[in-house]
Amino acid sequence: TNQVFRYAKKAGASYINKPKMRHYVHCYALHCLDEEASNALRRAFKERGENVGAWRQACYKPLVAIAARQGWDIDSIFNAHPRLAVWYVPTSLRH
Repeated sequence: TNQVFRYAKKAGASYINKPKMRHYVHCYALHCLDEEASNALRRAFKERGENVGAWRQACYKPLVAIAARQGWDIDSIFNAHPRLAVWYVPTSLRH
């Protein structure tokens, strides 16, 4: 997370704050692993006028399904993906 945070700061994205960013790692992971599902989920929540927190929670389910298909090894799924390898697996996803 620190590595990504430092890069964001250097790139001029000073509006990103680390505590918040940590809460959205799994949303980003879903977008990397299944962009189509991620976009569909975001669109559905936006159309219904749901809040961001509800969408954030909903991003867990598809990731759990991806992990189940790959023997529940969420760490290796993150490590194998070039855009996810620098991130820690969120604790709530690991549970």
